[in-house]
Amino acid sequence: MATSSLIPLYTTTHSRTRAQESSAAIQRLYIAMRHLFIRGSYKPLGVSGEAMIEALMTLRPEIYGSIADPERVELDGLLYIFQRLPEGIEECRYINLISREGYENAHFTPIIPPKRKRNCYRIDPEQMFIELTRGRSDIYDVLTHLTFLFIESEKIRRNSESNRGNLTREWKMLEESVKMESEGQEIDLQVAYTYLSSILGRPYAEIAIAAEQFEKAPKVNSLFRITYWMGKLSRDEKRESKDRVISFSSALREKVGHHLHGEIWANQIKKYLLDNHLFHRPIHVISSNLHSVMNTFLPRPPSNGSAKPKICRPWLWI
Repeated sequence: MATSSLIPLYTTTHSRTRAQESSAAIQRLYIAMRHLFIRGSYKPLGVSGEAMIEALMTLRPEIYGSIADPERVELDGLLYIFQRLPEGIEECRYINLISREGYENAHFTPIIPPKRKRNCYRIDPEQMFIELTRGRSDIYDVLTHLTFLFIESEKIRRNSESNRGNLTREWKMLEESVKMESEGQEIDLQVAYTYLSSILGRPYAEIAIAAEQFEKAPKVNSLFRITYWMGKLSRDEKRESKDRVISFSSALREKVGHHLHGEIWANQIKKYLLDNHLFHRPIHVISSNLHSVMNTFLPRPPSNGSAKPKICRPWLWI
């Protein structure tokens, strides 16, 4: 008599969808950011920073393109963040996130990113202060950009080293090109693009287009200079233990949750509703980051040919 083996009637597999993975990654990212914020400082490539890097690599936001690629540097993503971070931040090992603490009255010249209206101060060649006044969302925004910056800098470091850990010829030639650029000397762009192509892991045509975009962007350093300093600081940290550090001032940690603008906005909205006898009507509350809401305040182009533009006021959606 043959012996029959037990065969299960069905097999269940539990695999998470992309949306579920993204939701979990967002939660881990926010938890890691809050932990580091409470602690006061952290090393982006240390144990604590690795949690943020892992979550961001899982999330893979569209604006960061090929962030998960181990060799190809994401050019559009770099341009995006450098238009929102202070000019020269790629050269700084120490980045301090601060509240409004009186630096506007000091001799430091404010550096204002073209796509984010916030004051930043270059304290010395290695230290940058970034002033944040819009609460946790502002902090998360900056930390996400910085995490992406460190991920891409590691790619540049790896692409600029040989299997034995020595600097490649392309990196040495890039260093020479950056030196010539800083001294105001003319460089051969086609040759320099070729060096960048190897270091950034991108085709020559993409490098040429990206370099022109960086050149045209206001208050953003050249792609040559940004690539060099990103790779240099990453190599200094890896080979010479010159750690990069992000810290939060005590004043910022104390003021988070006490927004400077939220109370003013709330009082203005309540006054408008009371003055127009709308306070007891049902109100639809929207939730968005500040710059998205501000975009709705911009004058709309007239649709009927009149010269007077219309203003969109989202708090009137009642």
